[in-house]
Amino acid sequence: MSKEFYSVSRIENETAVIEFPDSSFREIPISLLPADVKEGNILILNEKNVFVHDLQLEQERKRFLLSLQDDIFG
Repeated sequence: MSKEFYSVSRIENETAVIEFPDSSFREIPISLLPADVKEGNILILNEKNVFVHDLQLEQERKRFLLSLQDDIFG
């Protein structure tokens, strides 16, 4: 999972708190995000520097995290 991504941590009113690849958190106006954005979404920046939802990466990350959970808790 070497692709750089942004994780939607939470949404508060018209602002989303996004975790950036460097592990920092920044507030981004919801108007700059995909219309259907929700907490937990994985976003990438496309070639036009616009945030887009990356469903494939989101599914890969979910499988990876579930695998880690299985390793830890059996």
